[in-house]
This record gives sequence, structure tokens and C-alpha cells, in this order.
Amino acid sequence: MLERLDIKNFALIEDLHIEFEKGFNVLTGETGAGKSIILGALELLLGNKADSMSIRSGSDEAVISATVTLDEKSYLASWLKERGIKPDDSELLITRIIKSNLRGMIYVQGNAMTRSDLSFIGKELFDIHGQHEHQSLLSNDRQRRVLDNYANVKETLNIFSTSYRELEQQKEELHSLEANLVQALKEEDYLKFVVEELESSNLVADEDTILETEIATLSQHETIKENLELLYGSLKHSGSDSLASALQSCNKIAKIDPTFTQISNRLETCLIEIQDITHESRSYLNNLTFSQQRLDEIQSRLATLQRLKRKYGPSLEDVINFKEEAKTKLEAFETSDETLKELKNRIAKQEEQVNLQAKKLSLMRKEAAKKLEVLIVQNLRNLGMPHVLFTIDINEKEISVNGSDFVEFLFSANVGEKAKAIKEIASGGELSRVMLAIKSVLAEADDVQTLIFDEVDAGIGGSVAISVASLIEKLAKSRQVIAITHLASIAAKANLHLLVEKEVVGGRTFSHIRKVEQNERVRELARMLSGKSDDEVALKHANSLLIQS
Repeated sequence: MLERLDIKNFALIEDLHIEFEKGFNVLTGETGAGKSIILGALELLLGNKADSMSIRSGSDEAVISATVTLDEKSYLASWLKERGIKPDDSELLITRIIKSNLRGMIYVQGNAMTRSDLSFIGKELFDIHGQHEHQSLLSNDRQRRVLDNYANVKETLNIFSTSYRELEQQKEELHSLEANLVQALKEEDYLKFVVEELESSNLVADEDTILETEIATLSQHETIKENLELLYGSLKHSGSDSLASALQSCNKIAKIDPTFTQISNRLETCLIEIQDITHESRSYLNNLTFSQQRLDEIQSRLATLQRLKRKYGPSLEDVINFKEEAKTKLEAFETSDETLKELKNRIAKQEEQVNLQAKKLSLMRKEAAKKLEVLIVQNLRNLGMPHVLFTIDINEKEISVNGSDFVEFLFSANVGEKAKAIKEIASGGELSRVMLAIKSVLAEADDVQTLIFDEVDAGIGGSVAISVASLIEKLAKSRQVIAITHLASIAAKANLHLLVEKEVVGGRTFSHIRKVEQNERVRELARMLSGKSDDEVALKHANSLLIQS
């Protein structure tokens, strides 16, 4: 429900604050007073494209804010929650700032939003019915949702939607599998070649590093042998003998002076280590051989590994991993036919289930549509359309998450005229009455809480106007209704009467709005009846209308 509307520097409005109430709120005033400006401000909160020309002269920006009460169980509340937006005690603040450079800003509860987001939020909160095309019921999707609410198919629709999403997921899985299979078929011969080549190569991790070390050793054989012989000779002829002699002398000293015992122990350790090195050097020298054949074999093997790394690498580890991946793909290819067959069987069963559920949903909609048509036609005839045709056309379409039905409301007000889609109706007043009739029937079925009627009285009068007023009054018992009207018979039914006035101060024009009650309201109704607020006959008639209300 719309609680408050604040408008700053928008067209003729400098600073306006409007408090709305539950039930029926009416806005009246002279032509050009600014009623349409207020409606235009509301339309901007529905995501309408902004126009810098609407900013009040002398200002850089216009600001429009609305405070609305949100049903915490509504679809919009869930939508906002998913985006981390939480109302404050069920109240939601929506603000739109229009700047002269058109780089405006939109905030919902202090969170920046896009115009697309605002359009969605606005259409969930408000229905504006009039000579504009923001009416949510002009949308086929909204028409379907309204029919679904009236038909009470929520549970059936949820079951169907779940089954449909499962089917779509299975189809995506099939598409992915078939794509992989096509790719595998293209790669099969190549993969077989890769696996055969790499398997026959008997690859070992880090083999290339080991071979490179061995090649370095063989290629420097003479240098290694020459220096090894020098090392061994030095250790054998001088190293061990000298240390042994030194240790013997140190042991003799230690017998006399015990402080030399530690030095003696250290020399003994060194001698053991030198003897061990000497032994290892001799063993290495004795086993040192050179084989040109081995060098050729290693160089050939290393060349093979380098070639494989260039093809499948860059590292030997990458080559080994590539081989394992190729083997996995081939194995998957060998079992893919069975997997494909099993998935297709699952999809066939799921499609059968989805089609059955779609038919059940369609039948429920068609049965509800027949009842709904009768009720809406009755209301339209009461609204001065004795020859009206109204039908709910349900045709089969490509199945989607909402079923297999394309729902469209068709209407004709004139004899001999074929019923057409509501969105093709040219007359604004006629369209408003159609929407009023529909809303009257669907008051409990539709989830939009605030209905706004712009000049719902266009082209009507007399008994039809009284019927329109009665329908609005009835509708306002379950919804908030805001109407702009020129008919006193409609304005008299309102719970809250707001008067829009225009005045010139200091050479500038301002629009104001104020609540009128008692005598002021009687005078405004008299003005609407006769054009004069002090006409005696009109005043009596105005009083009579208020008493009847």
C-alpha cells in the first residue's frame, strides 16, 4: 500500500508531501492544476524513462520518493530478500533522483538499483489504469498469473514447474553429452594413436633429468678419470699416512698430558673419514668405464623424450598426464552409447510426465476462464457497455516453465466488432473501465495492492458513473484505490479526498495538494457538479451525494 509520496522540484511542484490512506483515495481539481503531474511522478517510480525537461525551472534535480507498506509474504518481498533488501517494519522506501544531465539515481531502501529493477518493483506494487500503457494486465504474463490465481492452480503449477526444470536440466545434460560424443568421435583415432605412442614409450617420471645427468658424466669421462686418479693417489700416498703418523704422536703426548686426549680423538675421526674417502675413490675409479654405445642410447632416448615433450608437454609430467587423459576419454567413449541411451529413456519418461501435468494445468485454466468471463461481462454491462464481448483466449504454445498455454484477454465494446486483445483498445476511458471491471472480479486473486485510475470517468456519466463509483467503492474494501476524477458521484465515495490546486506566487506557478473535509469537500463537489463552488443547487446535490455515500 502507498503510504506517502514526496515530490521535489518536479514540473510545477516545488515541495509536495502526500499522505494516502487505506481504501478509496480521490484526487480532484481544476484542469491543469497538476493532477497529471502527480501521476507522472508515480509513473517514474514504475521505471518510466526520465525527461530532464520535467525538472522544475531553476533546479538541478528532481526527487520523487514513495513509502509503501509491503506484504512480507508477497512475491516481491521474496525477490527483495534474495537481493539483501529488507523492509523496515514492513515499510519500503523507493527514491528516484532525476538530474539535468539525465544521470539519475534509483534507491530502494538505500540500495542502488537499475531502472529495470524499478520497473519490476513498481509493477508489483502499483497498477496504473488510464490513458497510458503501464497497466500490468496488458501483459500476457500478468493475464496468465491473474487467471492462475483465480483458478487456484498454485500447487499444480509448482509441481509442473519443478518437473519442467528437471526436464530442461536433463536435456542440457544430453546436449552436453552428445557434444562431447561428437568431439570424441573426431578425436578417437587421434587418441588411440596418442595412447599407443605414449604407452610404447614406457615413460618414467623425471627420466629426462636422470638421463641428462648421465650424459654429462659420460661426455666428461676423461676429465673425471684423470682427476679421480690424482685424488686417489694424493689420499693414498700422503693423506692417510700423514694422519696416521700424526695420530700416533698425539696419542703419546696424551699419555703424558691428558688435555691432548680430545685432539687425539678428533685426529682419529679425521683419519677414519680420509680412509673412507680413499676407499670410495678407489672403488669409483675401478668401476669407471666409458661406453660409446651407452652414450648413443641415452642421447637417442633423450631425443625421443624431447620430441614427446614438444608434442604433448612442455614437461615430461605433462606428457604423462596427457596420456592418462587420453585413456580416460577413450574409456568414456566406449561407455557413452549406453549412457546416452539411458539418458534418452529418462528424458522420454520425464517429457511424458511434463506433458500430462501441462494438460491438467491447461484444463484447470480453461474451466476457470469460462467462469471468469461471465463475471467480467456482467460488470462491464453495468459500466455502460451493453454489447460488450469479453473472452479469455487460451491457445497452445511451446511448453515453458509456466505450462503450454498462451493466455490473452480479448475485448470488444461495439456490436459487430470482433473481440481483440486488450492492449489494442484505443480508448483510454474504455480501457480504464475494462480494467476496473476485471479488478472488481479479481480483487482477491490479483496480488497488486494499490490500484490507480486516471480519469476512469472519461466519456461516462449518469447511471454508468454511479456504477463505476460503486465498483470502485467495493474494490477499495480489499485494495487501496487512488483515482483522479472529474465526476462528483465518484469523488463522493472516497475515504480520503485530496484537492490539487495551482497558484501563482512571485511570478512563478506552484501546484499544491491538501486534504478537504466537511464544508470544503462539499464546495469542491459542487464545483465539480456545476463549475461553481457556491452554486446553491450544486451544494445541495453535493451534500446529498455525501449523505448517500
